[in-house]
Amino acid sequence: MSSFRRLACVALFLTTACSAQAKIFATPLLAEADELLSTSPEQSLDITERYLDQRRLSAPKETSRVHITDETDHSIRTPLSTVNALQIKAKAESQLGQTKKSLATIKLAEQLATKENLLFSQLESRLVHAAIYWDNLKNSAHALELLDKVEQQISAGKNLMMASQIQRLQYQTLMQRAVIKSSIGEESSAEKLFIRAKRYLVNLDDTKELIHYQRVLGEHYLKHGHFDMALDRLLSSYWMAVDNDDKAQTAIANFALASLFEQRKVFDKALEHATQAGEFFERYRRTLPLAQTLALIADIYEQQGRYNLALVHYFNALDQENQLQHKFRSAQLRLSIARVYLQLYNYPKAEQYLQHTRLLANQSGNEAILAEASLLQGQLELAEGNLDKAVPILQSGLMTASRIGDLDLQLDGEHLLSLAFEQQKDYYNALLSQRRYEQLFSSKEQAQVRSNVEVFKQQQRMLERSLHLEELEREQFESEKALYKQKNVTIFLFCVLTVGGMVLLSRNRTAKQLQARLHRLRTDFYTHPRSGLRNLRMLTAKLPSSLQQSSANFEQWHLGEIINEPLSDRLRFALFEVPFLKHIYLTHGYQQGLDLERAFGEYLNQQVCEPARLYHFSDAMFLYIEPNSRLDSAPEELAHSLQQLIDRFIGQRKIDNRVRIGMAEYPFLPRAYTAINDHELLDILLMATNTARDLSKQESGSQWVHLSAIDAAPAASFASDNFRRACTQAIDNGLIKVQSSSAKEINWSNDHASDTNA
Repeated sequence: MSSFRRLACVALFLTTACSAQAKIFATPLLAEADELLSTSPEQSLDITERYLDQRRLSAPKETSRVHITDETDHSIRTPLSTVNALQIKAKAESQLGQTKKSLATIKLAEQLATKENLLFSQLESRLVHAAIYWDNLKNSAHALELLDKVEQQISAGKNLMMASQIQRLQYQTLMQRAVIKSSIGEESSAEKLFIRAKRYLVNLDDTKELIHYQRVLGEHYLKHGHFDMALDRLLSSYWMAVDNDDKAQTAIANFALASLFEQRKVFDKALEHATQAGEFFERYRRTLPLAQTLALIADIYEQQGRYNLALVHYFNALDQENQLQHKFRSAQLRLSIARVYLQLYNYPKAEQYLQHTRLLANQSGNEAILAEASLLQGQLELAEGNLDKAVPILQSGLMTASRIGDLDLQLDGEHLLSLAFEQQKDYYNALLSQRRYEQLFSSKEQAQVRSNVEVFKQQQRMLERSLHLEELEREQFESEKALYKQKNVTIFLFCVLTVGGMVLLSRNRTAKQLQARLHRLRTDFYTHPRSGLRNLRMLTAKLPSSLQQSSANFEQWHLGEIINEPLSDRLRFALFEVPFLKHIYLTHGYQQGLDLERAFGEYLNQQVCEPARLYHFSDAMFLYIEPNSRLDSAPEELAHSLQQLIDRFIGQRKIDNRVRIGMAEYPFLPRAYTAINDHELLDILLMATNTARDLSKQESGSQWVHLSAIDAAPAASFASDNFRRACTQAIDNGLIKVQSSSAKEINWSNDHASDTNA
């Protein structure tokens, strides 16, 4: 039973420090103090006291349900931070055995939280209050009463707290209640409370709380003899604590595992875990758990028959307990030392420590120690041969053990009493004691059988879950296999789409480059470099041979093939020469000439609107094309319009405003629409414009010449290798009508005089 008490003391010593790890503090000082609770409560207490002394309490900026506040001013502390500091201080005082101070501090925290309407902090403080009553005073009634009040306040204040706060409070309340119920023997109630607490634990998603839960549940199973389930939980807690580098919880789990292995007589493993726990407690100077660990190691050595080592560790543990001035634990250690001296046949020393044990037990009022001391005293009297003293002492101890319901002590008492009666030759009473011993042992075995049945059922459930898990793993493997195939298909399709996307992106980039190139062709090659108008001359001169054909096709598209219009559309063409463009560079210079020609091109581009078209044919010559809107009008109207166009541009400029215009219609032959192509039509216009230029040299001012074939003109008249000569002959034969702005007779023979074929 001593192992259970030690385990409970060590667990309760560090439970408070290890169960609130997820809390967030407004200042790093309080976070550090809370962290030190598990290793150095003295430092934690010192930090919180300095925090409370050096800072003044300020009024809160606002009431908040959230446990985070801003403390930018290091000279003040908010009410919320003050409550948190008082909670940490109370926990540290509780761990150091300062029970009265701890209770006063936590009551002050409750009062401040109530005053400032900090409901969550108030309930937290009340939970700490209940933990102090149970951990330090073992007052289960008052602790459970405080927990009842917390549950009532949680139900009443659900609208004032966040869901996460409510879940944490409910979890901590259920865990404290489960620990108390387990300690007072209500195993079934404790089991149900642990199950309820686990539901809230899942929502908390807190690894430290999960480690704490597994360990406390393992201690519960250990306390009630369910060793297999205890081993499973404690090992789970231990390895989780190791993985998360939680040294405090690792030490507690080590101590619990040592107690478990000690009870199962696996002494090597018990020593291993107890030694690891002792190293932690000694390193951080944790007197109470170190004393408990040393006592456990001494118990193991005693059961192994290594009594000298056992005495050394008992004395070391006693030195630690003397510092704490805890009468119950000191009495327990002295009783153990007396038992070892009895095994070593050192009866005077055994008697000496038994007297000290009974004195401390009477002062503390612990009947379990008194019963065990009486039985050990009776055993000592038996060893010394004082049968008359041994029997009443053993009977007194047995009655006390029966009254407190300690089955192990009753078994020891009946066994010793049977031996005493047997040595007195009182075989009847010896037999009665032996039968009572067998009855108690039988009831203990039945309890053990029931426990084994529960363990078997638990193992059965675990096996069923294992089989189910294997099936799920097989299904998972199949699913992963199918998923792998699907993944490969997806990756392949993704690669194909990526490559396709890259190809499309490349083609799109190429198309944009070609569009930009086409735009440059339009701008650079198909517009006049000085005027900016569409150009009909030297269309492919700048292009490489590889682009000649595409340029020709583009030229046809861009120009509409000049005369390749629907037959229903009749067109009028005017090829006019502006002489001032020839002389502007000579008279005004190159730069002004460029500016003036560019301005003239922009002007013409603005004045000529769709569907009319204008092309820069050569340096000073322009081709104007308009639809049939003016075909019924006289040619001089078009010539007059062009003259006005030039005059408006010249305005006040002192430059030559003359214009030489050659005009013709398309189709040139009304009865043969396709007889004249675009190049031949340009020849006709060039002849007319050249004639107008000759007239302009003879007469001042602008001149125009209009050529048009008569309705009866046959197409065969123009079927010649020299089209200009054919036109001259047609004029001579009266097949082409000539209109002009001059009354002088026109001589057409010079137009082709230089032709070698003439």
